[in-house]
Parts: sequence; C-alpha cells; structure tokens
Amino acid sequence: MSESENRIEVRMLGGFSITVNGQYMGLGQNNKANFLKLIQIILLNHKKGISKRELIDGVFGYKDLLDENNSLNNLLHQARTQLKKSGVPGKRYIEGKKGIYFPEKPEGYELSLDVKTYMDDCRKAGETEDAAAKAALYEHAFELYRGELLPEFSTDNWVIVESVKLKHLFDELVMFLGEYYREKGEYDNLYKLYNRASQIYPDAGWQINVIDALILRKEYKEAYELYNKTARYYLDDLEVPLPDDLIRCYERIYDDIKVVSDDIEEIQAGILERDAALKNNKGDSRSLGSYYCAFSSFIDVYNVLRRNLVRRGNSIFMMLCTLVDYEGKPIQNQEKLSARSEALKNALYAELRQGDVYTKYSSSQYLLLLIGTKKEDCGIIYHRISKKLKELAGSRAELKYRIVSLAEIPSILENGDNNQKSE
Repeated sequence: MSESENRIEVRMLGGFSITVNGQYMGLGQNNKANFLKLIQIILLNHKKGISKRELIDGVFGYKDLLDENNSLNNLLHQARTQLKKSGVPGKRYIEGKKGIYFPEKPEGYELSLDVKTYMDDCRKAGETEDAAAKAALYEHAFELYRGELLPEFSTDNWVIVESVKLKHLFDELVMFLGEYYREKGEYDNLYKLYNRASQIYPDAGWQINVIDALILRKEYKEAYELYNKTARYYLDDLEVPLPDDLIRCYERIYDDIKVVSDDIEEIQAGILERDAALKNNKGDSRSLGSYYCAFSSFIDVYNVLRRNLVRRGNSIFMMLCTLVDYEGKPIQNQEKLSARSEALKNALYAELRQGDVYTKYSSSQYLLLLIGTKKEDCGIIYHRISKKLKELAGSRAELKYRIVSLAEIPSILENGDNNQKSE
C-alpha cells in the first residue's frame, strides 16, 4: 500500500480542492455555487461542527428566506449528490446531529485539511524553544500556505474572520524565518521566503524585505530595479511617501551600485533600451513627448535645474495643474476623478514639449517643469492642455493652474524664513 492511499486531502489555502489518494475530485464548474460554500463552511468547522443557524447565515448571508429549512435541506441534498458524483468516498458525507453539522469521516480513510495542519504547525512552533525545530515547523506551515483562505468567498464574513487569524500566523512565521535565515547567512532561503510572501500579499510591504535579501546576495542590479518599481508603486499608486526602510535600502544599493558594471557603453545601452521601451508604450516610434516620472525623480530633476539655472540662463517655471468640477470645486466622485486624472496625464504628454517634465502630485494634481518658457507663455500652455483634456474627457472636464518661477523660489523661501522669525 502506497503512502497516498486512503487519504482525503482538502485544500483551502489559495483555492479549494479535494483529492482522494492523489486524484482530484471535481465538484462542478461553478466555484461560487452555494452548495460548494456549504461544503467549505462545514469542512472549515470540522472540529466542533457548526450550528444550523450559523450555517444558514454563512451560506445565505443573512438574506430573508421564505423557508430556511427547505432551502438548507435542498443545498444539503445537492452537496451530497455532487460529492458522491465526484467520487469522494462516503455514505452521507455531511452528518447532522442535534442541529450541529460536521463532515463524515469515511471508514478506512484519513481526512487531512491544509488549514488544520497549518494552524497545528504554527501552534507547535510557538510552543517550541529550540530554534531549528521551530524553523522546521514554520517551514512546513509556509509550504502549506499557498495563498489566502478560500479566495472565491474572500468577502464573506465567515472567511474574513478566519483569514485574519491565518494571516496573523503567517506574518509571525515569515518574521521568525526571516531572522533565522539572516542569522544563519542563508540568503537564498531569505530571498525565496520574502519573494513568495510578497506574491501572496502584494500590499503587505514584503517587497522591501525582498530588496534587502537581494542586497545581501550582492544582486545590486536586481535590487535597484525592484527598488524603482516599489518606489513608483508607493508614490504613484498608493500616493504615500516612501517608507524609511525603503529609503535605507536605496542608500545601501547606492553604496554598492558601482559593482554592477564598470562598462559605460553597457550602461548607455541600458538607458537606450528603456528609452525605446517608453516610445513603444506610447505607441510612437518616431519621437517622445514630454517626460513623465515618479515624484521622487521629479524632485531630483527640479533640484538639478534650479542649481544650474544661473549658468544655463534659461527661464524655468513650475506649474501646478488641479482637476476641478464645473463649479471649480474638488471632484468628489472617485471613479470620475481617476478617469479624469488619466486623461490629464495623456493631455500633458501630448501637449508639452520633449524637454518638459511632469509628475503626478496627488489624485487630482500634476506638477510640471516648463523649461525655457516665458511667463506670458504659461497661460497659452495651460489653455492648450485644457483644450486637449476636454477632447479626451469631455467638455465638462475643468482645470485650474498656478505657476511659480524657479528663479523666484530662493527669495520666496527667504521671505518665508523671515516671516517665521518675526512671528
């Protein structure tokens, strides 16, 4: 008899499936069917069972039913029929005693649930003081955690409650294993750990740890590329400042970036590749429009231009463009604001010159650096952008602007300091 014989394995982490002796048991094409939800709720509560009231509320979501008992009995019949049809061993599949429902345990078969094994491993690891033994238990739990609990029903209350517990355990095990691998100098395992954690939870901030692992593996080029991608995500998508940990990663990369390449032609080729990719993204193989960059890069460009302003002899203006409604007030509808913001970005690309630079400052605002522009031309540029915006987003799309000359900024700052001192 092989190891896989007489085993029923239920997977709930990262998706739902039932296998018997290694063979997948199909339960229909609709992975959001109510009978399937009923099966999952009962399996999830295999230990103590679940009451009829909790089962009805879990499946139907507190909806008003004409006949609760009849609705539940119909689903139970459908669930048992599908389980039998799929080839899962058993007689009744779902047992009910004194208003409590629980899964049947077929004679001669061992029932294994990944959620139960995962939680048992985490509990044992928490009770273990030996670091190596604790790491082994957490490693096994980590392999079982293929993703969030039952993603098909991730917004249902009965899933959310359990998901919070499971994620808390996941965070604990990743933090322990991260420190364990770091102390042991196992940087490959450290990278695999954090990379998989960041794939499971993209918004949990694990990318910073991935960058750290790449630096420890001396893979500075990959670390720098991931840093740029992560920085753009924080600044452009989340619209929040860069975390201190991410900034420290950049400083560490900067200290060692010299080891990536000492061939300036190779560096130039990389820059040209990115330039060509930008052209392709815009669908223009002949020329580029104005230059869009992340806010952090915009600050760098701004500082360089301001410091070289006297030597260059060019006039440079910074313009703030703000999306407003037809009454000149902030746009409240977030869906409309998002669409208008994207339209404004495209309008800026189309109407600004190649030498101009712009960035997204907030959900409703863009900052522009207009190089070699006279003050009287700024109004013309604004009207050109506004006209293009209306073409792209409709005649009711409105825009207001403010400008300041980079040459005036030092005196503005000086006056601001003097005002603060006088106060």
